[in-house]
Amino acid sequence: MIKINLAPSAKKGGAPKRKAAKAPSAGIKLPSIQATFAYIAGGTIVVLIIVVLLLLQTSRMGSLNNNISQLNAKLEELKVYKATVDSLERRERELAALIAPIKELNRNRFFIAHILDEISSRVPEFTWLTTLDATQSALTLKGYTASNLLVAEFMNRLEESPYINNVDLTVLEKKAVEKQEMMEFTLTASLGFETTTAR
Repeated sequence: MIKINLAPSAKKGGAPKRKAAKAPSAGIKLPSIQATFAYIAGGTIVVLIIVVLLLLQTSRMGSLNNNISQLNAKLEELKVYKATVDSLERRERELAALIAPIKELNRNRFFIAHILDEISSRVPEFTWLTTLDATQSALTLKGYTASNLLVAEFMNRLEESPYINNVDLTVLEKKAVEKQEMMEFTLTASLGFETTTAR
């Protein structure tokens, strides 16, 4: 019986067998040791930088809080001085209010003396005054005289004074004084305080 081998023989230089493709590995490729050290070093540096920044910020905040505390303490000290200054200023205003009338009287005391002198030197004969009322800017005179002409003369004399102006007759009427017929008069005038200065 004869056997025939139909399979190709390796020795006869047949076509080479194809190798089966290797299936890809299912695992994750790990980085090298140098890369791992680089990552760790980089992370450590970042953490150190953050820690240093936090420490600096904390130190700065502590310094600012210390400054705020010192300023608040100084402010409390200054409040005492401010209260003292306010009290002194208030007292100064009170004293100024009390002194102002005295200064005004002192400024015009010689002027009033001039006014009285001017009036007394200008009263005509047979004329006398019963009331003299002087304010800062006005003068009112009341009195009696023997005739209308003497009232007119008195008014003219008052107008000649550098301290008295705008003399006006407001009342003129007959009155019996000790059984004598007299003329009762009332004069008003303006006073020139601005024309004098204190001596």
